Amino acid sequence: MSTSAAGLQGRPAAQRRSRLDRIVNSDTFVAYTFLILPLLLFFAIKFYPVVYNVVLSFTNYDLFSPIQFVGLKNFRAVFTEEVTLKAIRNTIYYTVGTVPLGTALALIVASLLNQRIRGRIVFRTLYYLPVVTSVVVSSMVWKWIFSPQSGLLNHLIGYLGIPPQQWIYDPTLAMPSLILVSLWAGLGGNMVIFLAGLQDIPAELYEAAEIDGAHAWQSFLFLTVPLLRPVILFVVVTYSIAIFRSFGAIFILTQGGPMLTTNTLVWEVYMNAFGYLKLGKGAAISVVLVALILVITVVNFRVLREDEE
Repeated sequence: MSTSAAGLQGRPAAQRRSRLDRIVNSDTFVAYTFLILPLLLFFAIKFYPVVYNVVLSFTNYDLFSPIQFVGLKNFRAVFTEEVTLKAIRNTIYYTVGTVPLGTALALIVASLLNQRIRGRIVFRTLYYLPVVTSVVVSSMVWKWIFSPQSGLLNHLIGYLGIPPQQWIYDPTLAMPSLILVSLWAGLGGNMVIFLAGLQDIPAELYEAAEIDGAHAWQSFLFLTVPLLRPVILFVVVTYSIAIFRSFGAIFILTQGGPMLTTNTLVWEVYMNAFGYLKLGKGAAISVVLVALILVITVVNFRVLREDEE
């Protein structure tokens, strides 16, 4: 009797272990495990900091004093203080001056390097080199190029009879100089994306256009550009986000100067959070920055899709 009773008591435990083993060894359990772990990492590394940053934007915090809830005070400061308003204007100027011209240049260069010309692999590599070059290293080289005393650019324009310029030290030329650096840095990456899109266009379409008497520029304007609208949309959106988030070149070349002419929202976030230790205000500026990026992204989608329709 005792042996049979022990067997009856052990059977449910054995059944539970067997059921647990089946669950653990099932494909469903393995799938959920591999899905949940990255999701937890996403919440810990991405989602939680974003939520905490939004909460921090409604507070007054400097790392040393207790956190104080101040409501919309930081946001009112963003839209009323002249420094932050100028940072917003500079950011828009920087983006508008870089993205359209940079997108057009990348498309033109990609179209030229999509032709069967000798050495096109070498040219593609040379144009792509800035993408894999360290931002710090390239910015230091550009700082030497823009040097008023011994810079390469002043040396070159001297042959044209143009007097030396201050470039990044001149309030008028600082932002155009920064735009030039961003055009150089972003050309290669956007060129590769356009090359991928161009290679998906059937060659028969260009042959038919040539038979109909279309010139090269007509084929480019009325055939290549319309067929590349989805690629252009992708480049414009990603390029705009990259310019809005640009920090390394500003940090090395201008640090927001001279006279705040290159003081963008990203630099203002950095200065408030790490320079002045106004973490609440820095968080509020970063929230405004994200909102502007979303607005520009939606506008780009709307404009390009309406043109396509």
